[in-house]
Amino acid sequence: MRIEEEFEIEITNEIAEKLTTPRMVIDYIANLPKFSDRNRPPEYIADKVWLIIEEVIGIKRRDYNEDSRFIEDMAMD
Repeated sequence: MRIEEEFEIEITNEIAEKLTTPRMVIDYIANLPKFSDRNRPPEYIADKVWLIIEEVIGIKRRDYNEDSRFIEDMAMD
């Protein structure tokens, strides 16, 4: 998963299945000890996640929001 590479983290398949929206991914990463100790605003993480989503899925952020579902709304499987 590209997000794992970018943030240098590992997301188990069990957790990945539960992360069904960009907001859930952003919140999950922002709450990891690796990032909660640092002075990185949530916007930084959100921007990085959206850049990856746009690149991998080929969508535009402006067409979706943080509560859009990957499979149902963005047609990602």
